[in-house]
Amino acid sequence: MKKIILLIVLFSFSVPTLITAQSKTSQKELFANTYHNSKDAVKSQHYQFVADVIHNSQEREVLNGEHNQFKVYKLQVVGQLHDFSKHKVVHVIKDDQSKIDTSFNDETQLISIDILTTDYDIKIEIKPNGKAFLTLNGHDGSKLSYTGRINKL
Repeated sequence: MKKIILLIVLFSFSVPTLITAQSKTSQKELFANTYHNSKDAVKSQHYQFVADVIHNSQEREVLNGEHNQFKVYKLQVVGQLHDFSKHKVVHVIKDDQSKIDTSFNDETQLISIDILTTDYDIKIEIKPNGKAFLTLNGHDGSKLSYTGRINKL
């Protein structure tokens, strides 16, 4: 009799575990909507990158997104990104004939964008959660990193 009661108690603890294990959603399912929205924005060739943070290996600074963004209209790229405030430099991005290479990895839900302008080489990686990581390489050898987001225009 004690064995039966013990088995019933053990079984009652295992049932909720089995039910919750079946209802968990994977990370891929969780971010599917965000990934598809980002993918649609980039495929439209009318989107903007809005920078929220500039960072490097030693420091990090929060930026005003209204003043740190650039827009992509097919091959035209227009906007500006600020450097660290102590440098007081604004990187103006303007090119009517930029070269843009985009790739989508549906398996890992990663989007990669390479933009080559007359003055900058811009690399953007968009993660499944919608965060966009931009590297701005100046043809003068400068390199800056930004974190932000992509918005469809």
